Amino acid sequence: MKITFETLREQLDFNQIPGWKAQYEMAPPDRQHMVDNGRFDLKKPRIASVLILIYQEDGVLKFPVIHRNTYKGVHSNQIGFPGGKVEKEDANLAQTAIRESYEEINAEPNGIEILGELTELFIPPSNFLVYPYVGLYHQEPNFVPCDYEVRKIIPIDFHSFITNPQKTNLVLDHDGANYQVPAFSINHDINIWGATAMMLNEFYQFSRNSLHL
Repeated sequence: MKITFETLREQLDFNQIPGWKAQYEMAPPDRQHMVDNGRFDLKKPRIASVLILIYQEDGVLKFPVIHRNTYKGVHSNQIGFPGGKVEKEDANLAQTAIRESYEEINAEPNGIEILGELTELFIPPSNFLVYPYVGLYHQEPNFVPCDYEVRKIIPIDFHSFITNPQKTNLVLDHDGANYQVPAFSINHDINIWGATAMMLNEFYQFSRNSLHL
């Protein structure tokens, strides 16, 4: 089956998203005690959105993740999707994701077509409630990382990912203790874990179900 923009537009059914169960499969140990009806028991979360932006390069569908710069914060030096917190000028959460994608990877806003939204996810360490969007990019992928925020832009082959995702367990050090977290291994040297892996797993299951793979 050849997957094209038109295929994705016609077959990605956002009325049938997998939801929290798909996210839970890639949850770190400190998130696995949470249950569906209690995960939003929080006070004044910060609101953000991210964008899974599918583009075409040399006939191959891909989507980018970013390696964030090192800074003082809980998400320093991590892999994530382009995105960030809501600003006053944003008309809605989809516009937040589009604006942040322009700021972080230079994705031209006029070239972005939003297809739909996946399940929101609360991230306790930073108190962010994040809304993930899926979109198509209709321009040349002349992406440029923002010097201040982004160390590197990492392309992921869409078809390879949804047909053969490489899942692994990553050993992390936290306060002198080692613990394992589920992760996706990308290109054998990039590990995606935490909230990004949780959203990515929902995107994986959603894409496979919609495309009947």
